[in-house]
Amino acid sequence: MRSGDSGHFDQLYAASADPWNTRTSWYEQRKRAIVAAMLPRQHCTAIFEPGCGSGELTLQLAERCGHLVASDFCEDAVRITRDKTAHLPHVHVRRQALPEQWPAPAQDMPEFELILFSELCYYFDAPQMAEISTLAAGSLAPGGHLLACHWKKDFDDRLLATRPMHQLIDAHARLKRQACYEDEDILVDLWRKT
Repeated sequence: MRSGDSGHFDQLYAASADPWNTRTSWYEQRKRAIVAAMLPRQHCTAIFEPGCGSGELTLQLAERCGHLVASDFCEDAVRITRDKTAHLPHVHVRRQALPEQWPAPAQDMPEFELILFSELCYYFDAPQMAEISTLAAGSLAPGGHLLACHWKKDFDDRLLATRPMHQLIDAHARLKRQACYEDEDILVDLWRKT
């Protein structure tokens, strides 16, 4: 999502600091529990969470790593998540538009052992998803994991349906699917970098 495309999300955050009720909705609470249960490691050296939104999942991930980079392309989402994580020195929240501003390797930052796409990939078209899959695979440490969780039902501003977007990730030669959870509302897939 390019930063210039953030108008819709800016309006959502102007109306509410939690536009999707991520703190209180049963779907969101349940999703976070499923994600936590599917994570293959109790603790990671470094995690990347693009599309962090209002930071509820960010807080949960922060408990499971030594270094967390969370990002969003919406300025209000970044501010809200920074406020929630200000007491956590190992959490770094950035404003980034993907795929253009995917984080580059840095000397002071280890390779990611986990990258998590939560309710993010609807907003990319198929070529962008293929590019993002390649960027994710390149940013993962050997044996690192990519987890994607997305709502299955249709809505107005999605560019890709959930199953096809996960199939685009699945098609990447360096990512091998390790686990899957699916019900009528959600699809969660876990891949390992080979």
